[in-house]
Amino acid sequence: MKNILKIFILVSMGLFLNSCYYDSFPQDIDDGSGGGGEIPEVVSYSNDIMPLWEGQCVACHQGSVPPDLRPDNSYDSLLNGFVEPNDSGNSILYLSLIHADNVSPMPTPNTKWPASQTDLVKAWIDQGAEDN
Repeated sequence: MKNILKIFILVSMGLFLNSCYYDSFPQDIDDGSGGGGEIPEVVSYSNDIMPLWEGQCVACHQGSVPPDLRPDNSYDSLLNGFVEPNDSGNSILYLSLIHADNVSPMPTPNTKWPASQTDLVKAWIDQGAEDN
C-alpha cells in the first residue's frame, strides 16, 4: 500500500509540475510602456499594413467614411490627406491611432490599438509610406 501511495504522489507531482508552464507573452499585449513587437527593417504596405485595415477598419471605412480602406482604394485614399510620408508626427492616420489631441481617435474613442500595431504604422509612414 505504501508503494502505491508513493507512486501516486510522484505521478501527481509530475503532472502538477508539467502543467505549470507558459510559452511567452503575445506580441500584441500593450503594457502601456509604448514598446510593441519587432518592427521589420522595411515595412510592407501590402504584407504588414493592409491586414490591419482588413481586420479592424474596413467595416466602417468602406467608402462612405474617409479614408476608404478597402483593398483596392486604401493606399491612394490614405495619401490623400491622411498620411504625410516620412512624417508620422503630422500624419492624421498615426495621430488618430495614438489618440492625439485635435484628431478623431481610432478605432474608437474608448479603444486603442496595441503599441505593436501603432508602432508598425508609424514605421511605415516614417519609412516613406511606400506602396510595397
